Order: sequence, then structure tokens, then C-alpha cells
Amino acid sequence: MKRIALFKINLSNLLAFFAGCLLTLAFAPFSLFPLAIFSPALLLWLWLPVTPKQAFWRGWFYGLGFFGTSVYWVFISIHTFGNAPIPLAALITGGFIALLALFPAFNGYLLNRFFPEKNGRKMICAFPAIWVLLEWVRSWLCTGFPWVLLGDSQLYSPLKGFAPIYGVFGVSLAVLVCSGILVHAICNSIKGKYKSVYGSLFSFILVWLVGGALTFIVWTHPQGKPIQVSLVQGNIPQDVKWSPDHLQPTLDRYLALTRAHWDSQIIIWPEDAIPLPLQNAVSFVSQLDTEAREHHVSLITGIPVQKDSTGDYYNAVIVIGASTDAYLKHQLVPFGEYTPIPSLLKPVMRLFDIPMSNLTANTGKPRPITVNGIKIATFICYEIAYPELVVSAGTDIGMLLTVSNDAWFGHSIASAQHLAIAQMRALEMGRPLLFVSNTGITAIIKPNGMIQSVAPIDKTAVLTDSVQPTQGKTLWQRRSMDAILILLVLLLVSTIKYQRRLKKKMKMRVR
Repeated sequence: MKRIALFKINLSNLLAFFAGCLLTLAFAPFSLFPLAIFSPALLLWLWLPVTPKQAFWRGWFYGLGFFGTSVYWVFISIHTFGNAPIPLAALITGGFIALLALFPAFNGYLLNRFFPEKNGRKMICAFPAIWVLLEWVRSWLCTGFPWVLLGDSQLYSPLKGFAPIYGVFGVSLAVLVCSGILVHAICNSIKGKYKSVYGSLFSFILVWLVGGALTFIVWTHPQGKPIQVSLVQGNIPQDVKWSPDHLQPTLDRYLALTRAHWDSQIIIWPEDAIPLPLQNAVSFVSQLDTEAREHHVSLITGIPVQKDSTGDYYNAVIVIGASTDAYLKHQLVPFGEYTPIPSLLKPVMRLFDIPMSNLTANTGKPRPITVNGIKIATFICYEIAYPELVVSAGTDIGMLLTVSNDAWFGHSIASAQHLAIAQMRALEMGRPLLFVSNTGITAIIKPNGMIQSVAPIDKTAVLTDSVQPTQGKTLWQRRSMDAILILLVLLLVSTIKYQRRLKKKMKMRVR
């Protein structure tokens, strides 16, 4: 009997793993958004009949399936471009995925530990609230990894209407409420409580109708006249990007592409387009600045910068030409741009050959750059994945900008995921977003999160289009995390109170 029970548990773990794999298909580039409802619903179903400990392991297997298929590209950057041996790269990637899998694992444990009863409040209130709270914790714990948040999967569904109100976490909550309603309906159907089933289906449809109605609200309005921008996609292969032998050809390529678009008002190069510290590229930058001024153009480019006072290096964006400004990166990539616990891990990191892997983070408050009189909230690479960092940039901005170099992840799904995350930030903020990448995806995103125009991937190209800056505030900008956190706490408190009332009724019946 013990062997049979053990087999059933293992089979359930495998089913949880499969459900986690399915969830990846809900995100870009696949965008099968209904799976974001069905996959967590299947996990919740697997959690209902088991102990907190068993729920922990089922959640962990679910996490292995989900993160193993959604962020596998970490291996590519570590092995292919970091030059780490396959066993070491596999060990680091596997350890990273195993740690991320702890979030759904603790979700299952906490849910069944504190809400053991199988009722609607547990499924529709507690389950979504715990999940979203853990997503929020994942976004800042140990510098955070807010990648593939559940709400990011709903860019093409009516549920995206909640984003300008509660941010991506509000969209996650709406998705998970639908998952809970679905499981509750199935449970009532098995019990023959068909009136409750109809009530659940009505609630399910209502959530979608409300989300769809919210998409018709225009939260921001035009600011000034449209401006013409040119986004330069240099398409420099990652394996030669930092090679001294390819420095001049790289600079020549960007110059040639730029000189054909001096009719634009703003020209933007991607992250580290100039693969040379600013103090070593003074003559080139001065020449570029002079040309841009002559054509009354503001040119924005990524470049490493060293502070004279400290000698620290920063991943930076500078503005030259008709406008001048600079931005220093706040959220660095662990192991890619800095080494956590350097005394312990630096000997291991010497095995890698990663340029700019000893950078310093800007600890000041995020400040938008000002270009042609327009305030642009600027972010480098995966900084755009941090909802709270983006919303902290201010409410008087006209547009958003992300410069990146996703060539680190090869021909994986990382670039599409990155773009989808940027689309969610544009939707939350009600601002157009310029997404400039070295090899792609380079795109212009509308304030409603939809793609306005896009350059071909892995091609040398310049994307030129007209962009309308916007002004005004979404509710997300006004409230940030406060509103969604209060809502999550209320859901948990209501479930706790309901659970206590049930216990009192049970005691009264026993008496």
C-alpha cells in the first residue's frame, strides 16, 4: 500500500511539472494566454487533497517545469558567452531554477498550512492572494527577479485592462481569481451543486467583462506634437562585440547608419553600443556630438562610464547633440554585471570571461533624462522588468526608453519575453516606449501596450517612426503598490474570518 501511495504522489508531482511547463506557453513568444488560467488551476486542484508538505513538493515540481522552460536561456549566456564549461553552466542554471521553484513550493505550503479547508474562499481569495504576494516578493528579494510574472501573459487578453489600475500584479490577481473560480466550479459540479456552478461561471465571465471594459479607458493624453525617432539596431555579434579588433568596424557601422537619419529629432543606439569606457572614447563622442549639434539632433547611446571621484564603472546612457544628459543603471544583473558575495564567489567568477562584470549600481533615486524638452524615463536592459522601479521615475514623463543587448541569450525566447515585459510597463504607465536592442527585438510600443512598429530580428536596421509623447496619470502611477497590497491583505483577512466562522459553526453543531 505504501508503494502504491508513493507512486501516486510521484505521478502527481509529474503532473504538476507538466502543468508548469504548460504555463510557459502562456507567455511570449507563444502568447497562449488562456493557459495562464488553466495551468495554475490544475496546480490548485493537485494541492487541494494533500498535506502542506506534499503541497510544497508539488509546487516545487511545478516551479521546476515552469522556470526550467521559461528561463533556460540563462544557460546560454553563462556557457556560450560567459565561456563557462557545460557542467558548471548547467549547475548554475539548475541551481537558479531550483531556487525560483521555491516560490510556488511555499505557495502550496502556506495555502494548505493556514487554509486547510476546501472552500470557495480558499480557492478564490487565499490562493490568488498568496501567489501574487510571492510574485511581489520575488520582484525585490535579493535584488529581485521579476521575470515572467503571471500578468505579463495577458497582453492580448481583456484582463490587461487591470494593468493601469493595479499594475502587472493586479493582472496576475485577475488571472488567478479566474483559476480559483474554475476549480471551485468543478468541485461544485462533482458535488452536484449546479446553482453554485452557474454562479461561478457568471463570476468568471464578469471578471473578463470588467477587464475588457477597462481597456476602453484612455488614461493619458497627448503631450505636444509627435516627434520622429530613429532606433539603430547595429546587429553586432556578441562574440566580437568587446573585441578590440572589431571596435572600429562597430563604430563605423553605427556612424553610417546614423548619418542616413539626421532628419530625425532623436536617434537612439542600444546598450553599450560604444563598447569602450567614455573616458577612452572622448574623441569619437566629441565628433558625434558635433555632428548631432549641426543637425539639431539629440543622440542617445549606451556606453560604460567611469566616475573620476571613485574610479567605479557604471552601465550608462548618455545624451549628446541638441540635448545633454546621462543615466546610470540602478538594477545590475547578478553574475553578469556584478558578483554577489564577492569574497566567496569571485574565485568562481574568474572562470568566466564576461565583459563589464564588475560594475557599480547607481543608488540614487531614478531620474528621467530630458531630451528636446521631453522627460524620458530611461532603463537599461532588464531594469524595465521592475514595475516599482519604473513607476518611481515620476509622473511628468512623456515616454519610456529601454536600451538593451539581448544577444547574450542567443536565439532563445528571452528577447520576446523582454519585449512583452516592456509592453506591460507601457500599458501600466500609459506612455509610449522605445525599445532599442543590439540584435533585436527593436520596437516602438504604444501607450496601450501594443506594438506600433518593429525592426527585423538579427538584421542591421534602423527603425524610424513618429512617436506621440503623453501626459496624465494612470491609477497605478498614483497608488503604485499600495492599492494592490491592501487588496491582497483584505482577501486574506476575509478568508481567515470566514474560516473562523466555519469553525464556530462546527463547534455549535457538536454541542
